[in-house]
Amino acid sequence: MPVFSYTGLDGRGQNQQGQVEAKDVKEARRLLRERAIYVLELREGTWSRSGGGLRARLRTVAALLNPGQYLKVKAGDLVVFFRQTALMLRSGYTLVTALDANCEMVAKIRLKRALRRMSDEIRKGASFSAVVAREKNIFSPMVANLIASGEQSGNLDSILERLADNLEKSRELKQQLFSAMLYPSFVLIAAVGVVIFLVVGVIPRFATFLSARNATLPGSTQMLMDVSAWALDHGKVLGIVAGSVIFGILVAMTQPKGKQVIDRVLLAIPVIGGAIRASAMAQAGWCLAMLLSSGVTALESLRITGGVIGNLAVSHCFRRAAEGLLAGKPLSKAFEQPHITLMMRNMAAVGESSGQLDTVMHGVGEYYQKELAAKVKMISIMIEPMLIVMVGGMVGFVYYAFFQAVMSVSNRGM
Repeated sequence: MPVFSYTGLDGRGQNQQGQVEAKDVKEARRLLRERAIYVLELREGTWSRSGGGLRARLRTVAALLNPGQYLKVKAGDLVVFFRQTALMLRSGYTLVTALDANCEMVAKIRLKRALRRMSDEIRKGASFSAVVAREKNIFSPMVANLIASGEQSGNLDSILERLADNLEKSRELKQQLFSAMLYPSFVLIAAVGVVIFLVVGVIPRFATFLSARNATLPGSTQMLMDVSAWALDHGKVLGIVAGSVIFGILVAMTQPKGKQVIDRVLLAIPVIGGAIRASAMAQAGWCLAMLLSSGVTALESLRITGGVIGNLAVSHCFRRAAEGLLAGKPLSKAFEQPHITLMMRNMAAVGESSGQLDTVMHGVGEYYQKELAAKVKMISIMIEPMLIVMVGGMVGFVYYAFFQAVMSVSNRGM
């Protein structure tokens, strides 16, 4: 019978290595589960002490040289962590054992250290929600609140699955927005590059060629020459001004008030603002649905949702809605804020009257996700020809001015 070598964790979270005889990999895993061993690595054959030790050292060195482990913990890392923890809890693992097992499997050093701290605190008697709330650089307040409700209801594994689903949906929304902005930004940068190349590299040489022949230039060519000369004379000033504006925007983005102003400006852009608003409403709908269905109060759900939404202008509206709810207004009236859509207000009224606000908010999230996909497609359809016409128009005008100048010089020579 074949022999399989394994590395895993026992019920106390301690590393275990050994061999097991089984017909195949599936039976080997079953036998190890019966021994309460969580398998980290399993392969047929025995470990070679010299080769295994060398391979282990090489793997350790390769892991230390991997730059990805030093990066910030992202949503994708948390999705894997939540799903793995939920699976382990359903399989009978204790919370401490599940955290220790995840600590062995995660790649990011920041998350690994956080899980170790959490495991140590839970061993001392702290609750899971309390230790999660302390790791503010990794977990949002929404995670701590939901885990607290899961601990009270005894459905912690289900809560972790919901968190993973919510993070995946939020990541999809961000990817859709990114794809909507990527192509126009790329074409716009290319257009600016073409203009700079023409003004700095092509037109001055053409001007030298024409001035050597003392030619009388057509109006379009002369205007082009004047623009090029002005840009060359004031190029440094223009560069400093442009750099200062970009630097000012980046600095403003790091401050709450500045970011709120910029986010409000983005919402005012005709097509792009609609896509950003749809993304925020979808995220808010899913977040409210998850929080409400988990037993979190409507007031606390609104406050948490306001902290989750990335656009600060919309986020501020949800925080003001929470203040309105605290003052005694119904949710549909509290939602009467500038950047909260009429659809969201109406559906909140339906949810309040029917008593199924969590279900209705989930439907709102699904609706706005589809609307965002439609807006992303519309942006691609509208902006692509506009940018092509803009770039083509600039290049075409330059060629037209050159052609007129060449014809003028040719006619004068004849």
